Parts: sequence; C-alpha cells; structure tokens
Amino acid sequence: MILSGVAFTLYTVLAKELSEDVHPVFLAFWRSFFALFFSVPLILRAGLSSMKTSKPRLVLLRSLFGTLGFTLAMVAVSDFFTLSLSQFNAISFSRPLFVTILAALVLREAVGPHRWGAVAVGFLGVMIMVVPGVFLFWMPQSASGFHLDLGTLTAFGSAFFLAFAIVMVKRLSAELSAVALLTYANLLSSILLLPCVFIFWSDASLETWGWIFFMAFTGFVSQYCYISAVTFGEASFISPLDYLRLPMATVADLIVVGLLPGLNVWIGAGIIVVSAVYITLRDRKKSSRPIELHHERE
Repeated sequence: MILSGVAFTLYTVLAKELSEDVHPVFLAFWRSFFALFFSVPLILRAGLSSMKTSKPRLVLLRSLFGTLGFTLAMVAVSDFFTLSLSQFNAISFSRPLFVTILAALVLREAVGPHRWGAVAVGFLGVMIMVVPGVFLFWMPQSASGFHLDLGTLTAFGSAFFLAFAIVMVKRLSAELSAVALLTYANLLSSILLLPCVFIFWSDASLETWGWIFFMAFTGFVSQYCYISAVTFGEASFISPLDYLRLPMATVADLIVVGLLPGLNVWIGAGIIVVSAVYITLRDRKKSSRPIELHHERE
C-alpha cells in the first residue's frame, strides 16, 4: 500500500502537468492502453490459464467501476479545476468509508465497532479538510470555506466508484491473481475508453508522448501494488493505510507549485493518521489471538 501511494503521487503529478497540454480523458485511455503492455509479460509468465474466470460479469462490472473511478480522478486533478494534489487526496480519503460500508454489505466481512468507529473518526478528519471550520460552529460563518464545486463533486464520485471496484476485486481475488485482475482492468478500460479517445483527441509532441508513457508506468505500478494489498488483506482494514498519500501529496504540492496545505488540512490529517494507526494496532492485537477466534474468509 505504501509503494502504491508513492507511485500514485508521481502519477497524479504527471497527470496534472500533462493536462495543461492534452485532455484528461485522452490521458486516461493511454494510461490504460500502455499499462496493458506492461502487464502482458507478467500474464504470459503466469500462463494464459490464469485468466480463466467463472465470473465474467463481475469482472466487467469491476472494470466499469474502476474505469469510471480513475477517469473521474484524472479529470478532478487536471488543469480543468483548481484542486491541488493535497485537496484531491483529502477528498479521496472518503473512499475507505465507502469501502467499509460496501465490504460489510457485499462481502459480509465482520467489521467490529472499534473499526467502524476508527473509520468514522477518519472520515471526520476528511470533513475538517474539505469543510474548514465545520466543527467551529460557534464562529460566525464557520462553514464559509465550504465550496462544493464541480471539481469536488468529481473527486467524490471518483472515490465512490473506486471503492466499489476495490470491493469487486475482493470478490474476484479468490480465483484470479493480482496480475490477472490487472490485465483485465487495463484491457477492458482500454476498450471502454476507446470511443472517448477520438472524441477528446489531443495533438501531442514526442516529448509529451514520452511523459504519457512514463505516467502510464507509474499508474501501472500503483495499480498493481494496490490490487495486491487489497488481495492479501481485508478491504475494510487495508484501505485506511491509503491515508499515507496525504503527506506524499503535500510534498508534491510543495515541490511542484510551492504551496502548503492550510491548518485545517493538517488538523484533519492528524485525526486520520491517529485513526489509521489505531486500526493497525487493533488488527495486530486481533491477529495475536488463537486462530479459532478469527473470522473465516469467504
């Protein structure tokens, strides 16, 4: 999950910079298309038989939600809107809340009150970052910093669709490896986005194509690490570790645009980190108990 965060930060920086010259939907297609070639050697090594699945509809559904999620993310972080990388990541931290709810409803995972509470506290931290002063209700016009613009709504939509894709990955991981899931995701995303690449075609220089290729590589690495993480651990537990993207995005904002997040972002981030650490310690304590006390996986 940590490696995924590092690669994702590089990926979003490149996507934001490249969107000044080419359309973000155009970038989304080539991100999937080039990433598909990165996954081919891995799937050939594993054998084409590893691509067999008894749940093709679920694979298609996962790819549809994933495509919507990462395309909306690319649009939200693009030059179309004024969201900084820190703001985008802060909004995307609503994803663990969606994942926990969907994991409980779809996967029937046992999510105890401690984990529910920690995730809820983490979401309050997100709200502090998105809505400055939301808990300072005694101050006049305390919520004046709340601007639910189209960029913010796009980022929230991305968080929801990606959360649903994560839950679908958990359902499919019983019969498909991370490499197979990654190959299906990039293949079907390329097919789904193919009509869009002609609608939003952008002329690019040779140098820009090189950066697009590198952006696709960082996206591939981030995607592979993330799928591996949610495959090895419970979706409702591993997702809060994704909060580490915030300090990474903060450093990226400082280097790229020379800006630091406001006080509300630091306060919200502190709350999120505490909740993530608590969940980690809680799970470690649970793992030290006799195995018969553990919840059976599907």
